[in-house]
Amino acid sequence: MTMRRTRLFLILGLIALLPTVGALGQNQRVLVVLGGLLIDGTGADPVPNSVGVIANGKIQSVGREGSVTIPANATVIDAAGKTIIPGLVDSHVHLRNYHVQDYLYWGVTTVGDLGNSPGWLVAYRDAIAQGRMAGSYVLVGGNRFNAPLRPELVNEMNDFMTGNAGNAVITDVEAAEREVDYAKKIGQDGIKMRDRLTPEMMKTIIGLAHKRGLPVFAHFDSASTRQGQPLLGTDEIVDTGLDVHVHLFGLIKATAPKAVVDRIKAGGPTQGWEQLDTSKFGPIVQKMVANKMFLNPTIANQFQTASKYLAEFDRINTQYVNSPMGQSAPNPVRDRYARSFKRGPEQNAAQLAEGYRRAGLFVKQFADAGGKLIAGTDSDAGRIGTSGITLHEEMAMFSEIGVPPMKIIQSATSWGMEAWGKAKEAGTVEQGKRADLVVLNKNPLDDIRNTMDIHTIIQGGNVVDRETLAKRVEVVARPGLLQEGFANPALKQPFIDDIMPELISTKAKNPSQMTIRGHSFSKDSFVLLNDQVIHGTVQGENMLRIPLPASIAKAPGAYPLVVVDPGNGGGISNTFYLIVNSN
Repeated sequence: MTMRRTRLFLILGLIALLPTVGALGQNQRVLVVLGGLLIDGTGADPVPNSVGVIANGKIQSVGREGSVTIPANATVIDAAGKTIIPGLVDSHVHLRNYHVQDYLYWGVTTVGDLGNSPGWLVAYRDAIAQGRMAGSYVLVGGNRFNAPLRPELVNEMNDFMTGNAGNAVITDVEAAEREVDYAKKIGQDGIKMRDRLTPEMMKTIIGLAHKRGLPVFAHFDSASTRQGQPLLGTDEIVDTGLDVHVHLFGLIKATAPKAVVDRIKAGGPTQGWEQLDTSKFGPIVQKMVANKMFLNPTIANQFQTASKYLAEFDRINTQYVNSPMGQSAPNPVRDRYARSFKRGPEQNAAQLAEGYRRAGLFVKQFADAGGKLIAGTDSDAGRIGTSGITLHEEMAMFSEIGVPPMKIIQSATSWGMEAWGKAKEAGTVEQGKRADLVVLNKNPLDDIRNTMDIHTIIQGGNVVDRETLAKRVEVVARPGLLQEGFANPALKQPFIDDIMPELISTKAKNPSQMTIRGHSFSKDSFVLLNDQVIHGTVQGENMLRIPLPASIAKAPGAYPLVVVDPGNGGGISNTFYLIVNSN
């Protein structure tokens, strides 16, 4: 086992010992959701005047009023005139700190992360599950399985700077088996394959993963041609045993004219949506459905500027960014959110609209043929979009291309959990399932956008206080110095601006204290002065006072000084020098 992985398991073990705090610790009280129209996520007809009894984080019983006994000691949530759906699931995200709170605010009780630093992601998942911070539950995809990059494309600094260490390099069957075993051992919930793998190696990885009970997702696009691998089409991977087809890029290779494919192979522009041959969709759809392959099209990621709903979501997003919840996000996150749902640079609107129509037709044909769509947005690292709102946009665009509302609800609830292999745990409002529910003021079967009109969110049997999510408590900082192009706001790494005194003498009477000014100091911070540990007093986050040991003035020299914050997300500051002269 490598030193890196030994350290990972040690860190996970230490994190698991931390006490549980926060609002999501398991609640023993009995809740009853009474009188609403229940859409349970199974696709069954809605149940009017429903009753759902919740205890110990799970649904104890559910049915029509009169068929379910209401415990005498229950806290009743009056849902009369409202609609109840399962908690929403965004099956495709790439988390960063300070985003899970936004997902939960918008009724997304679970997210599936399809590519991230695996050690951090497992620890982050566990922190939420244990109630130490509030946010959507996390399903872990972690390491991205891929063939090696061409040497000239390798950036050795990328992992350090951005924290994108979640890459499993697959060179042969032995490497595939080793990496699948590692994913299972650290507790991943699924595996994500990327675009440089051949169909033969994909089949090998899928077989190994299925033996270990892990579902497999595959993202592939035309980037593979620029990295020394052949471009793959959807038609070439449908018989690999793949569980979830991610994105729609494979349709270009499978159905676009040869000139488009040749251009992409030569390293040219990757787009060609408006030239998809819709007559070739049928056989591909039929085989995907027959093989029980899920489809995660990320339709909004590619085509949101062609949607009639863009201006509406821009308005909703602007209101949210300016709300207390939006304003509570760190500046880099808030600024990124503010850029969401904008039209962006001028582009060929007619060409984009035709591409949207053709790609949307494939998605509709897949749904009409009985295929299971899963709503996943590629949000956070994958695209600019406000976490949580992007899922509602994806659902609205499913509706725009003609997918029925009931199937859209399933795509963002039960089918998402099923694709991740977690259908027995959550995703539907049924007895024995985890109690994740959203009570809506309006019926989403009338208009899917009604999923944004939220009355109450219940996660794991607890009523979520949406306003307190603005506290944005984070207990596990993601690695990487940068997040979204700015300094990682979750890393509270101390920084020294100046020290006073910065010059003392071996002969004069020196001050007994030193004042250190800077930022990101905490009550746990201490100073290393010439490798001597010195504890002091912190005043806010910007000032630290320490006693100045008389021994330091015995000999002239330049003595290094740093501030150390041992807490999660902390670190060691920049170095200052205390100068001791003999004057």
